[in-house]
Amino acid sequence: MKKRFVSMFLCAALSIGMFGAMSYEAKAEETVEIQFLHTAWVPAQLEILERAIADFEEKNPGIKIIETRSSWTDAPSQIMTSIVSGDAPDLIMCNTSMLAEYRGIGAIADLSTLVPEELINSFLPSAKAMITAEDGKIDGLPQEGCNWALFYRKDLFEEAGLDPNKPPKTYDEFLEYAKALTKDTDGDGVIDQYGYAWPVQAENASDYWVQFMQMCGADISTYDEGKWESRLSDETAIKGTQLMVDLVQTHKVTPDSVVDYDWEAVTNAFVSGEVAMMQNGAWVTGSVAEKGPDLDGKWGTAVMFDGPDNTVYRGYPNTFNILEASEHKEEAWKFLDYFYNTPSDIEGLTIAGAFCNAAGGMLYSEDFIQYAKENYDEKLQPFLDEVDYCMIPPLDPSWQSLTSMYGNSTVQQMLMGSVSVDEGIHMLDEKLKEFHGE
Repeated sequence: MKKRFVSMFLCAALSIGMFGAMSYEAKAEETVEIQFLHTAWVPAQLEILERAIADFEEKNPGIKIIETRSSWTDAPSQIMTSIVSGDAPDLIMCNTSMLAEYRGIGAIADLSTLVPEELINSFLPSAKAMITAEDGKIDGLPQEGCNWALFYRKDLFEEAGLDPNKPPKTYDEFLEYAKALTKDTDGDGVIDQYGYAWPVQAENASDYWVQFMQMCGADISTYDEGKWESRLSDETAIKGTQLMVDLVQTHKVTPDSVVDYDWEAVTNAFVSGEVAMMQNGAWVTGSVAEKGPDLDGKWGTAVMFDGPDNTVYRGYPNTFNILEASEHKEEAWKFLDYFYNTPSDIEGLTIAGAFCNAAGGMLYSEDFIQYAKENYDEKLQPFLDEVDYCMIPPLDPSWQSLTSMYGNSTVQQMLMGSVSVDEGIHMLDEKLKEFHGE
């Protein structure tokens, strides 16, 4: 009897031990960790993100979001290294070049079966274009983005005999205005006030070059039957490039020094009166107000003038993407679903909308635009008026390689006149074809 009791006791103990171990393993398996690498840095934006993560985790006790903060400068190499090493995060933020590169190597997960059609249809055309891969699959969600529009000095318009309340609407009108605004103000034989400028320093060079080509109807690089093809030799791409170069070399309404301008340098030139019109991003409205408080009432913003052949504005979002290597795609999507569909403390905005708003950016959705048109100040309204005609840059993975290795420097050389448009375009077309294997 005693032996039987001991045997029963041991069996019970073993059972309890096994059950306890199984329970521990089950609990461990119940918590899924989502590695989230993001580039958010604005304090108000981070506050919204932290509150959202905490609330999501409270509502979903089986999921924990592990953040890694990075910068737009470091994130591309950081993510690529993690992909190669097999230690990639589940959820990331991408800009256009990152998105194109990761798509090109098959690193972005297909979310077509997860993202509701209703949510997709709530986004504006440029946002839909960003999150739609070449094969038509949806592989992300748009997040913070920006439009670029025209800034103009009303006081310099008046001095040039131009109506300060009628900024140019067509390219021909723009060129007429730019010539009238280009002056030697002190009579020393040197132009010291130019009609127009835009950022051309470093990576900015190719970004704005794209818009000049798109204004003339260029496709630049197209995807057909499973491969990308260069369209840089098309007349429309050549026309757009010549349009850009002529502003410096032929019409001389833009200074040679434009090749040294980043967004802040051209803003300084605008505030000082060296430049009467500029193209720049929505966030620059705050910078102009801060740098030139004495210019209050003397400057304005407007939608970008129409191109010779196309109405197209520069504006597109960054994206949230789940990586293909993730073992927790559904849980990562669950967080995005919460983020985009949960109301925020700001009436009319979801958490995603508030997140973008906090950074001074734009969520490319119909609800956000409606909120912004009702709440943003007059200087930002033209940026909102552009949203239906925004066009994204090429998402050809090779385009990103081309611009970083050859495009930016060649655009600068063409603007300075050291390389002709024919020479520059021919070389870039050949290089892009080489990248494609055409």
